[in-house]
Amino acid sequence: MSKVKIVVFGLGNRYKSFMRWFDESKAEIIAVSDNNNEVLKTKGGEKAVNPKDISNLEFDYIIVTCVFFSEVKEQLKEYGIGEEHILDFNRILEKIIVRGSQEEKITNVLKDNIPLQITCELEFEKTQTLEEKSLFLAAKNLINYNKDKKITSLEEVEFKVYSQFGEDGIIQWLIHNVEIAQKTFIEFGSGDYFESNTRFLLMNNNWSGFVMDGSRENIESLMRWGDIWKYDITAKAAFINKDNINRLITEAGYTGDIGILSIDIDGIDFWILNEIVCVSPRILICEYNNIFGAEKKVCVPYDENFDRTRAHYSGLYWGTSIAAFRHWAEDNNYYYMGSNSAGHNAFFVRKDCIAADKVPQDAEAFVTCKYSESRGEDGKLTFKRGMEALECIKQMKVFNLETDSEDTIENIYCI
Repeated sequence: MSKVKIVVFGLGNRYKSFMRWFDESKAEIIAVSDNNNEVLKTKGGEKAVNPKDISNLEFDYIIVTCVFFSEVKEQLKEYGIGEEHILDFNRILEKIIVRGSQEEKITNVLKDNIPLQITCELEFEKTQTLEEKSLFLAAKNLINYNKDKKITSLEEVEFKVYSQFGEDGIIQWLIHNVEIAQKTFIEFGSGDYFESNTRFLLMNNNWSGFVMDGSRENIESLMRWGDIWKYDITAKAAFINKDNINRLITEAGYTGDIGILSIDIDGIDFWILNEIVCVSPRILICEYNNIFGAEKKVCVPYDENFDRTRAHYSGLYWGTSIAAFRHWAEDNNYYYMGSNSAGHNAFFVRKDCIAADKVPQDAEAFVTCKYSESRGEDGKLTFKRGMEALECIKQMKVFNLETDSEDTIENIYCI
């Protein structure tokens, strides 16, 4: 019987895990690929293939071994590759045990077609546990090295375990430099909580927390997490608006002083933040829309049904500018500590909880984002950045905090 022909996409740490379990008697790796050209050149060897050229190969499956499976899947589909040929190695490695007919089919496809030497979930759990322990040990070493460091920017203390970018490291530096009485957090827009701002904090520092997401499927996935019983975490599926936000928080048992509030709902974030009166976070994390630039104090108009995916085909029309969040911070007695190096999460600390000389020297520097997630009307990535990206949505209206009125992006930015 001929071997299954596979392409492996992603050459990071999870690729190493895959190769440890790969069974060459069952399959042949005909090519490897990665979106990072430097990584592809140095690690890909003779089998390195540019992502755009994968569709020219004869293969049975593409096995994705990087964290960003959803994004890679959409990218490959744009190249004309059928979804049934794209498999997610992480679905087994991260021991996400799913139920329901459709999800069982997906899981069975993974088990049947990912060519591994073992198929027992217990063995994968052991592997995952060892890798997690190694990550946590490395993170603890970084924490101890960084915690007393006087920094000029938050980028200096970044590292990632479960956060999307370097937020895990930033949060660890902050909690070691901010006076925190209540080791509690609240996170909105947590997804399925695998990749989030507070998961490492929950597991490494044993904080208590409350997370919310608009997707019931995401919250159900979190509740199936095998280790959830070890931690004090409450999760709720809810669409957040100005009328229900304080009730949702208080019903979960959170009032008054809390350690961290993290807001990432890709929409009416500013309006929600401005409405919260039931808790007072010492550390505040807000995702901002980088293409709005450094100076304009703008946000999308309030609409409790706002949905980024439906608001504009480009996916660029959402959220709040960094200047608008800084305006809120100044009015509410918070220091702006700076942004992560990806240019999408801003960090603030309540002024009564930290010495002024601990505010990073370069906190106010605007970080231009490197990622590009713009899409055309056909749904395909267009990779527009900066003013070119802003021009895509110039006819859309935003709320201008300086004039206390709505106007088009075209008029406000003189496009």
